[in-house]
Amino acid sequence: MNFKLLSGQTPLVRMACNIAVLSCLLLYTGCAFREQLPYHRVMSPLMPGPVCRVAVLPFINDSDFPQASRIAKKIFMAQFRQAGNYQVLQEGDILKIYQQLGIYSRFAPTLEQMQIVADRVDAQLMVTGIIMEMRENPGRNKTINPKITMEIALRDGRNGEVLWTVFHSRKGSDYTKTMHFGTINSIAGLTRQMTEEIINLWYEKGLQQCNVLSRP
Repeated sequence: MNFKLLSGQTPLVRMACNIAVLSCLLLYTGCAFREQLPYHRVMSPLMPGPVCRVAVLPFINDSDFPQASRIAKKIFMAQFRQAGNYQVLQEGDILKIYQQLGIYSRFAPTLEQMQIVADRVDAQLMVTGIIMEMRENPGRNKTINPKITMEIALRDGRNGEVLWTVFHSRKGSDYTKTMHFGTINSIAGLTRQMTEEIINLWYEKGLQQCNVLSRP
């Protein structure tokens, strides 16, 4: 199976291809694949040295849950800023550029538009994401058993190209059955836990935290 992103595709089509491939993997490998989540893929190497200026672009909501993308993005920005001392650029500045370029936040920008955004805010890295599923299932004893499926991408601020992608999917009850942390009963709690796992995985794979003294 070919995991290479086709260069002639738009970012949204590329993301859809990624999702289809990962869904097939999940279908065919079942629980074994689920135990390996989050699933990390390298498309291109990271630039050398520490990264400080990061732009988190609006996430895409492909689920039926209202405000799913906004919830996930807000939590991701907070977790990312805290975890690595990054200078996560202001959401308002990015949304203003989106407005100037005529980009609707529910649609993925083109690579050219991403380059413009990164250039205007001087971002070294960009983060994009798509929320494929977010829902609150009934749990035991009238509790909620949330489920979230997402894919997050790290992109080069110079050209918008994908560097790394991470696919992740969990239910709140997964943490009782497999991780023994205790069931997570809220969308916000599950998003925070999954985001922490993604960021920790990035560090394991070589993403460097920001050295305050090296900030531009």
